Amino acid sequence: MITAPDVWPLVKLRLGLENDTHKSLAELYIEELGQRIRHDINQQRIPDGLLHTWAAMASAALSAEQGQILFPLPEQVKAQEVSIGDTSVKTSLVTPVAPPRPTVAVMDQVVFDYRIDLNHYRKLRW
Repeated sequence: MITAPDVWPLVKLRLGLENDTHKSLAELYIEELGQRIRHDINQQRIPDGLLHTWAAMASAALSAEQGQILFPLPEQVKAQEVSIGDTSVKTSLVTPVAPPRPTVAVMDQVVFDYRIDLNHYRKLRW
């Protein structure tokens, strides 16, 4: 049976993270998705066969909700003005966009997207 600490190295590798800077953020997603997986398959422990599925789900949720935190945009250069003769052009700065707020809908969508992988391990309640 696998646990949340087993999933972090795979999530880190999938997202291309080089250090553990965002480990605590990723662990929140891993734990929550682990709970949702256990709820969906009706088992107390997550089987070994779902290791890569769990990592893929966590990576998908993290990149959807926290992409701007995990992969910040490079700093913008100052606006430049180019003049040729009597014509001048000034580049404009791109206004930063607020990162998306975490929502339940993203987690629900990720579980729905991976439902076919989870169904194989599902146990019925009696």
